[in-house]
Amino acid sequence: MTDISEILSYSKNKTRVLLYTSHPSVAKLVMAVLNFYSKEADFFPVNGTSRNNGSDFVIFDTSDLQNAAAFQPNIVLISEEINPDQLLSVLQNITPGGVLVYPEKFAVVVESAENYFRKLPFTVSEFKKSNDHFVLNTEMGSIPLLSGDENLIQNIEGIKLLCQQFGVMEEEFYEPVMSFE
Repeated sequence: MTDISEILSYSKNKTRVLLYTSHPSVAKLVMAVLNFYSKEADFFPVNGTSRNNGSDFVIFDTSDLQNAAAFQPNIVLISEEINPDQLLSVLQNITPGGVLVYPEKFAVVVESAENYFRKLPFTVSEFKKSNDHFVLNTEMGSIPLLSGDENLIQNIEGIKLLCQQFGVMEEEFYEPVMSFE
């Protein structure tokens, strides 16, 4: 099931979660955290094999503006690299009462949306590079990561906020993140 109309039909009575990103590592980390805590979600990546286990949550990963807008998400994560000029059509299609997790730098565009949804802005985490890996500076202290993917690090605060929508709190979030490559 890779056609957006099929995914929409399948997910019409489910909570639709959109990962609007061009970085595959964002979706991989989201799924790794959810899997670590046995949080079930059907997953439809833009390129790859979908996982359908009949969950109440359907996660759709895309960087295609038309597909993102057509998905009519309940919950959205927009990653740092997305062009802010492409946001309005996605924002207009968030279901009323939904949740948007977005880079704080997009606040002007987000505030121009006329429909009602909860807005959760995020900033890029403080981090330092140590060899090929990163160390996050958090309120809980320094957290070493195996990943050397800077795009992932730039979106990790947003991923954390998204995972909270699934009931994974901040303290819990970092445990699977530390072992993610």
